[in-house]
Amino acid sequence: MPAFITGARGHDFGRHTPADLLGAIGQAGFACTQLAYTKAVEGVSSYSDVTPQLVEATRQAVQDTGVSIAVYGTYVELSYVDEDRRKAEVAKVLSQIGNARILGARCMGSETTPMAKQPGVRRQDAQEALLRSLGEILPACEEAGVLFGIECVYHHAMNTPEATRMVLDTIASPNLKIICDLANYIGAENAALDDQRRIWDKVGSWYGDKIAAVHFKGQAFKPDGSHYSTSLEDSAIDYAGGFAMLRQLPQASLPVLREEAVPARAASDIAFMEQFYK
Repeated sequence: MPAFITGARGHDFGRHTPADLLGAIGQAGFACTQLAYTKAVEGVSSYSDVTPQLVEATRQAVQDTGVSIAVYGTYVELSYVDEDRRKAEVAKVLSQIGNARILGARCMGSETTPMAKQPGVRRQDAQEALLRSLGEILPACEEAGVLFGIECVYHHAMNTPEATRMVLDTIASPNLKIICDLANYIGAENAALDDQRRIWDKVGSWYGDKIAAVHFKGQAFKPDGSHYSTSLEDSAIDYAGGFAMLRQLPQASLPVLREEAVPARAASDIAFMEQFYK
């Protein structure tokens, strides 16, 4: 069973200097974070603002606070079918591989582009664009010894366990990993407990050993089928079944990152999350 390490998404704590950000995360009781410079660090609006001095300040803050970087977040759109736009997104990732390595991040991470950002584009075409992007990113990650995690999301290009397995099998890189957000696999039509557990079975048996990080958030569904964020206590997600799967994985440890964290609720959120670890 992995040792689960409780963390939080950095930009839920607002924009700060690296020292103040990691300090606040640690003081709230979290041991690790998902750091996205463009969302969490003051003065950073693009990757060109991520200077060697800023990375060194972050590395020092990790050392001083003990809050590690579980995921180096690169919020990019890897499934754009327009080649110029897609290549520009890939370039952002390539520019950050060295920084992820310097910071000792467990992995880099990205989602795979909401379908709504490309009206009229078929999901198959978006997935093929994703494969082209990963085919350009993973050789550089392999050379640098950096892992790259992608996240399955219900309304994105890579949206099901089946699609995720296809991407992993096609790219076939030991450095390609999965960020597992239980809530992001679930829509209103598969929210019944038995349906959720069938999904967890697929995730665990097909690629559970590829999971590099776990996201944890609350989600429920409106009568029209749309989803909305909730507290963890009011969530419709089957955390018990999901963690029964995660507890069977061979990884020595796994970070579990609270998304949509409210710092004032950190203690109760941590207690809620950690009840599923054993």
